[in-house]
This record gives sequence, C-alpha cells and structure tokens, in this order.
Amino acid sequence: MKKVLVMAVVLTAVFAGLVFAAKPVANLSKITGGITVDGKLDDWKALGIEPVVINKAEQVAIGKPYWIGAEKQSGKVYVAFTDKEILICADITNPKGAANKYNDGDIYQGTGIELFVGFDNTDVEREMYLETDYQIGISTGQYVKDTGKFKVKPSAFIYNIKKPATGAVVKCKPTKTGYILEASIPASLLPGYDATDGLEIGFDIGIDDVGAKGMLRTVQLTWTGDKDGWQNPKGWGKAIIKAK
Repeated sequence: MKKVLVMAVVLTAVFAGLVFAAKPVANLSKITGGITVDGKLDDWKALGIEPVVINKAEQVAIGKPYWIGAEKQSGKVYVAFTDKEILICADITNPKGAANKYNDGDIYQGTGIELFVGFDNTDVEREMYLETDYQIGISTGQYVKDTGKFKVKPSAFIYNIKKPATGAVVKCKPTKTGYILEASIPASLLPGYDATDGLEIGFDIGIDDVGAKGMLRTVQLTWTGDKDGWQNPKGWGKAIIKAK
C-alpha cells in the first residue's frame, strides 16, 4: 500500500510539473515612449517589438467548426508597458473587418480583442481573479464601408471591475484583409499595476470574430487556446516584462 501511495504522489508531482511547463511564455517590452496610438504599426516595428502570433487550430477556443483557417482568421498582437499605461496593437485578418455594434460589457460579442493580465502571478494555478487580475476588452467599433465612417466608435471596457476604460485611447483602421486596432489603457484604471523590469505576470490574448456573416461572435482565438480566461486565470500563460 505504501509503495502505491508513494507512486501516486510521484505521478501527481510529475503531472503537475508537466502542466506548469506547458504554459506558454512571452517576453513583453517595457518602453519609455515612442508609440502614438493612431492605428498604425510603424512605431512598433521601429522599436523592434515582436508580436504575439495567434494563428493555429489549437488556439481556436470557441467556434472550432466555424474557423476557416489562418489565412482568413488570425492575428499578430503587439503589447508593451510603460509606467503609466499598457499599449496594445493588433493586426487582425478576418472576413468582415471592423464589425462591432456593441457597447460596454457586450463588446465581446463583436470584433475586437481581449487582454488578460495579472500582476501578481505568485499562484499560477489560481482559479479565481485576484484584485490585480484584469480582463480588458477592446472593440473595433462598427465601420461602414459605404460612408467610410464608424457607426459605432471603437472603445474599451474592463470586465472584472465592470467599467468602461475611461481615458483610454482606441483607434481602429480597416485594412484590405481585416483591421488594425490600437489602444492605450491608463495604468491608473488598474489597481496593483506593476511594470517592473523582469516581473513575471499572468497573460493571455483573445481575438473575437463574427465570421463572414452576421454581427455576433462565432469564433474566439486565444494565445493559450483556453476559453475560460474570462472567469478563471488558471489557463492563462505568462509573460516576462523586459525593459527595452
């Protein structure tokens, strides 16, 4: 019986180690400036910031039957930190462009991105949000090609504190293959914000897409492939903040 118990403990420890090792890791830059929120990639490329790439079948968290492949539904998402803000820029390929008619807490239903970030990542297996964990939704707004204007403006919302991201700057530029969505989220909105060089944080990125038809989300891709990050940080990956 003792041998069985010891073996069970060993196997549990090994399995736990494998689960931990499986968490993806990203290096995210801390900068002092150089980025203007204008819906363009120029500043990011000039600084040499590498994107988080989301383009694999295993990263389809919601709507696997409706995903039509990386050439039609995928994205490259750039993230950077300063002492005063989180900067994010998403270069997204999708069938319908900027198609989000929703506001506030409903913006996940249309096209846009979601940033999941936790500044206290001491317990990487936590199953509940801490006060320093955040889900931030960023909407493309609803662009009308015929008029060249937005019927609904781009916006940002912080879900776990149930408030619009007041003071955030959000810009969306339609492209031939989708859209570029860029935003600045003030650190003052995020109690516990920490952009210390070398800090490990909980991290994930989601891409919400309505597909080729309709105006309601049919597909969500996430960096980790996890669909429950909105309520459970356990499935998040992690990132290391590095001064650039």
